[in-house]
Amino acid sequence: MKLKLMTRSTEKLKETLSLISHLRKFIILKFTPTELFVISVNGSSVSSESQVWCNLPIARHFETIEISSMRENNILMEINIDLLLQTLKNFDKANSEGLNIRLQKTDTAGEQGVSTKNGRTASLALFYSNININSNVVNHTFRIPVKILREAQDMLREPAHTDQGLIMKLPNEFVTMFKRLDKFKKTSFNDRVVIQASKSDGGFLRFVLEEEGKFKVTMSWNNKLEVHKPANADAESLRESLHTISVNPEAEDDGLDQLETCVKLKDWQQASRIVGKCRTVILYIAPRKCSLHCLLDETDDVELVYYINGVRS
Repeated sequence: MKLKLMTRSTEKLKETLSLISHLRKFIILKFTPTELFVISVNGSSVSSESQVWCNLPIARHFETIEISSMRENNILMEINIDLLLQTLKNFDKANSEGLNIRLQKTDTAGEQGVSTKNGRTASLALFYSNININSNVVNHTFRIPVKILREAQDMLREPAHTDQGLIMKLPNEFVTMFKRLDKFKKTSFNDRVVIQASKSDGGFLRFVLEEEGKFKVTMSWNNKLEVHKPANADAESLRESLHTISVNPEAEDDGLDQLETCVKLKDWQQASRIVGKCRTVILYIAPRKCSLHCLLDETDDVELVYYINGVRS
């Protein structure tokens, strides 16, 4: 197993990690010959908790790439996101010409200062050099403990969209809706919100919070939203929607003009940082789930997908 990478800019990777660092302490990095996936998922409760899958075409972020393994040249590892993010920040401050990344295995004695607890018998080494004010070369090396996930490759799968749903492109100002909903995070009700979307009346999106016998609050996005049914519910169709809303003409009159799904308010609100920073956001809503498909900027360099499973209302 070999992993060797070199990059001169970590800005977009650093920003991607910053957007999801509040979700979980550990993330999964999946290196393939063509893509780097940054995955935030709770492995013990995949079906009930939200997930984030970030896709970075590896050739756009690294100049030198060597990846080899017995599993189709795929390498998966679990790593502490805060340690990785801090190291990238240190590199940016150092004004170095390049960051080198290596996967280093350790023996069972735990050499190189890497803990062997919880299977973390390897480290991701990040090193770079810079010149200090005395014109001396200073070398920096950071080793972050990682857990190699050999079996996870067969089990870890990006969620699939099997239900027919509706999609809509959310404006950048939509982040204000998260701020309005944030007022309810400390209330005593059952911490759930019903999301309703419709193609009728020019398209609308509303959020309903209710505690039986006590209150019912409805919040709607009043500006016009183009709501459509995607040509297909698969991932590639939704990725195309990030650039242009693709409509299936035959499906526009199939009777599917309104949908709602109930999700945990906390899960929905945790997407606010992603939605607030990404340039393009597409909401996909189906009867038992929803997801937010985002592009970090005007390029395809970083794609983030935030998946939320529905709950019973």
